[in-house]
Amino acid sequence: MQKSIASISCMLAILMVGTCAMGQTSVRNLTVKKDTIFNDKPEEVVVTATRTERKLSNIAVPFTMITQQQIQAAGVVRMQELLQEQTGLFITSGSGTAGMGGGVFGNGVQIQGMSPDYTLILINGEPVIGRQGGTLNLSRFTVANIKKVEVVKGPSSSLYGSEAMGGVINIITEQPQQNKFGASLRMGSYGIVDACANGSFIGKKSSTHVALNSYRFGGSDYNNNLVGYTQDPFTNNTAQVQYNQLLGTNTKLLVFARYSYEQTKNLFDANVNTTAPQKLIDGRIRINDVNINPTIQHRFSNKVNTSLRLYGTMYESIQQLNEENTRNTYYYDYFKQQFFRIENQTNITLPANNTLSIGGGFVREILNTNRYEGERTNNIAYGFVQNEWQPTAQWNIIGGLRYDANEDYASRLSPKLAVRYSPNNRLKFTASYGAGFRAPDYRQLYLSLVNPAAGGYAIYGSNEISTAKLQALQQQGFVSTILPRANDLKELKPETSNGFNIGAQYKWGTSTTIDVNLFNNDISNQIIFDIIALRGNGQQVYSYFNVKRSFTRGGELNIQHQFNSKWTITAGYQLLFTGDKDVVAAIANGKMFGRSEANNEVYALQRNDYYGLPNRSKHMLNVKLFYQHQPSGWSASVRGIYRSRWGTNDVDGNGIVNRTDETAKGFLQLNANVSKDFNTHWRVMLGAENLLNYRDAVNIPNVLGINGYIAIHYQLQKRK
Repeated sequence: MQKSIASISCMLAILMVGTCAMGQTSVRNLTVKKDTIFNDKPEEVVVTATRTERKLSNIAVPFTMITQQQIQAAGVVRMQELLQEQTGLFITSGSGTAGMGGGVFGNGVQIQGMSPDYTLILINGEPVIGRQGGTLNLSRFTVANIKKVEVVKGPSSSLYGSEAMGGVINIITEQPQQNKFGASLRMGSYGIVDACANGSFIGKKSSTHVALNSYRFGGSDYNNNLVGYTQDPFTNNTAQVQYNQLLGTNTKLLVFARYSYEQTKNLFDANVNTTAPQKLIDGRIRINDVNINPTIQHRFSNKVNTSLRLYGTMYESIQQLNEENTRNTYYYDYFKQQFFRIENQTNITLPANNTLSIGGGFVREILNTNRYEGERTNNIAYGFVQNEWQPTAQWNIIGGLRYDANEDYASRLSPKLAVRYSPNNRLKFTASYGAGFRAPDYRQLYLSLVNPAAGGYAIYGSNEISTAKLQALQQQGFVSTILPRANDLKELKPETSNGFNIGAQYKWGTSTTIDVNLFNNDISNQIIFDIIALRGNGQQVYSYFNVKRSFTRGGELNIQHQFNSKWTITAGYQLLFTGDKDVVAAIANGKMFGRSEANNEVYALQRNDYYGLPNRSKHMLNVKLFYQHQPSGWSASVRGIYRSRWGTNDVDGNGIVNRTDETAKGFLQLNANVSKDFNTHWRVMLGAENLLNYRDAVNIPNVLGINGYIAIHYQLQKRK
């Protein structure tokens, strides 16, 4: 492994000396569009699908772009609110409150039925860290300073490496383009207050954009008989700066910096499910989140450009819980993750309509936490190559390959192939294959935790436990019984996936667009945790294993129709099938049984009894109607989101979801708003989310009841 890292590092050094830099492309000059919700002319430029600037119509993989105009029309303020209205994306929720000191995993996002663990979140092309239980909490991110959001669906590890096993979401922030100032204030139910201010300053050779956001959530409480909240109150303050400096005719420096501070209030009764007297626990979770990303872009000629990207980020979470009466420490958790990267990408235009992208980088990760013993570090070196060939105006073929060498797990080679065929301007066909992987995280490798607050269970990462260590713990009296499962302990492998997508797009006249995409993802080496030993107090000892094989497959349909200059409707539908391959095989062989809901009798399961993987709905639908009348300044939207029944937990003891009492009911969420522009500076919006007031505190605590709001926006410069 050390030789692999050394060889790639040497390759990168040669590459950097030869090109002096690395990166994404030359200076980004995104097209300025009219202030309409949907507008295809001029066409948007996107970067996430190929890591190079490409017109949206030339993209050969499943791709969704959410523009700034669409964000403003929806009236949302946090990232999870925006993504939940997109086809094929579902926002998962954690436990809702701090509970037994475990904190909240927060709102993650599924793509094509793949877990939030498998979705890579980027800000301006750089990865966001700070996952809890594998989930990156989307409520950390404001939409106030976003230019657009690009979503790539399906395995994307050939360009982005680990965590891009299910897809990539790239949050692209505002660039300074002209002198302007803006501010907004939104106030609503549940004590929600969102305040923003931003400004751009343009000089002769430099430009700066500054954005500030403060968000407050007062908490939700759906059970007045219990102490505490269904969702804990929190505040989040974010500052972002983009600085651009021309260093010459063909060279530019770009620096993006972001700082976010979040504080969550915790309050609960530790003895809520017991006969013991009430034991109130209160405390705070404090989160510091820092990103800095300097980039140098240089264009050698019209055919060669390169950039060098440096990136550093830190995520720190401190949770302190105390007994309310005695102020004794009930639980303390400290987690600090640091991520540093240097990366180079060079793009070369070759003869015969070929564009070659070559790049690579080096990553160093550092982790300090009281969950693990000592400081943990990891070094990763990687290289990638991609060629885009356009033999004719109708065909576009992209092939790519990436190699990741890692100190903590086996190296991984990730290929990609994508094809686009457009026989005319109205019709487009796409097909793509991609391999994805997800490296074992620190939790699965290094966790060493005995949790007295939850009865004293123990869980160890695969690198922290072995049969020899278990035997030593048995001699010390910590472990009473070593189970046969412990004999399977070994080094974890990366989880892997192979994804196929086939799609078509048809433009019917000038007002209607229809998109269809079919997908299939096969996942191997899924990491699960299992019991390896028993303690003397009856509690279990757990560790992690590569065993599970699963699949997600289905289709998406998106339709957009513009009735006239005022009215536009969009609709999206996803049909999803998921399952554990071993469970499907056991059912087919008559070896999987369940118990009847009616009389608890045992019966052999049939294939249609199996709901598939938990927390996935077979049917998801969104319909959005937009109105905009520019002369009068009035605009409005009504947006509906439907999700069918999904599996939640096992009741009859067979470890899968096969009964309706093991599922959550489907629901419909309805959101609406209306806004009015006053002259060129002011906009007032009135709106409400979840108009039908659907609530499920157990299964979807992140969905609030009906939530009304008023928002005021001020823009010093006239919108274009």
